[in-house]
Amino acid sequence: MNKLLITLLLLPASTAFAQGMAFPDGATTPASGDIQQHISGKTFDIKLADSSTWHVQYDNSGAYDFKSSKGFADHGDWTAEDGKICSKGSKMPYSCNEVRMKGDDLYLKRDNGEIVQFVESH
Repeated sequence: MNKLLITLLLLPASTAFAQGMAFPDGATTPASGDIQQHISGKTFDIKLADSSTWHVQYDNSGAYDFKSSKGFADHGDWTAEDGKICSKGSKMPYSCNEVRMKGDDLYLKRDNGEIVQFVESH
């Protein structure tokens, strides 16, 4: 009985972890123009699995500002490629991360494999 209860309690946590490491079912690879249209001139709040947040502003000229709720901040340049957002900060090295879209929702795969959703700030 105790093993069953423990299994049932852990099941939602393991399911959530698995979902956090894979793009949502039905998500598609956007073209670079679709990514640019979706993020240019906009600001996003992104919640991570550890409950910290990122606040990222993508400007139309290809610059970005990044702030973490953990106190880290950076700024630099970004570009869109088919299925990727690439960036180079003054502190962060050059990186390209896979992105997918499902409807109007944009998801990014972090370097550690975690999938995060961009939520537009208003």
